[in-house]
Amino acid sequence: MKKLLIAVILIGAVCILFRQPEYYGAGEIRVEQNTYDIYEKDNYLYIKTGKKYDKIFDEEIIDYKIYNIDSDDDGEILVISRHAREEYGSDFIIYDTEEAEGTILTKEIYRQDFSDIKPWKVDACNLDNDGETDIFIGVYKDTVFYKDIRKRPFFYSWDGDRLHKKWLGSFFTDWDLVDIAFGDYFNLGYDVAAVLEKNNDSYRVGIYQFIGFGFENMDTSEIYTNVEGIETVREGNKDTFVLNFKGILKNTRIRY
Repeated sequence: MKKLLIAVILIGAVCILFRQPEYYGAGEIRVEQNTYDIYEKDNYLYIKTGKKYDKIFDEEIIDYKIYNIDSDDDGEILVISRHAREEYGSDFIIYDTEEAEGTILTKEIYRQDFSDIKPWKVDACNLDNDGETDIFIGVYKDTVFYKDIRKRPFFYSWDGDRLHKKWLGSFFTDWDLVDIAFGDYFNLGYDVAAVLEKNNDSYRVGIYQFIGFGFENMDTSEIYTNVEGIETVREGNKDTFVLNFKGILKNTRIRY
């Protein structure tokens, strides 16, 4: 009976494994007052039309952000393209979108080579209500004054045509930068940064507000272990950041 039970469990596990979806939900994009689901598979983005999944663009990526950078009715897709030979990224690219016969079409409107500073993450936000979208590009490099190679926070402003340097930081604190998210968590009318930081096996979240020439700490969380990442979730009219855990706590999420 025990052997039969084990066999049944193993067969069930194999069936579940092979039934796992090939395409994973990657968020939504709003185009011309309609909302479309975006999917990800093997480092490419797709849109589903009927039962068919179509690539949104032929660019292999390591990270992306869907954000309305020009305050029209259409979201844009910001991506970091995959480097051919390294684990870090290559180009920062912006794709404009438009609706066409029940699907969306994309057009590349901007590209800049960041391969020398090894980008690993892209995000977008509104740090100071100056009328320009703020774009975060996480890079992996040294700086003029700090020669250790580590993850660094670089911020740019988008003026509608190109990027302008806003704040190319060395670090937020002496703790290592692991991940970052942005949101108006305190109903300030603009976004702040929720920074996941690591020191040995300890993790914490620091909340930082942009003050024109850098960032100022507003609050710091308690200490956690086995944290994998941080993200912002919109709940009603309020942004909330969520911690995602790994290891035995995988799939556990803590909301703030």
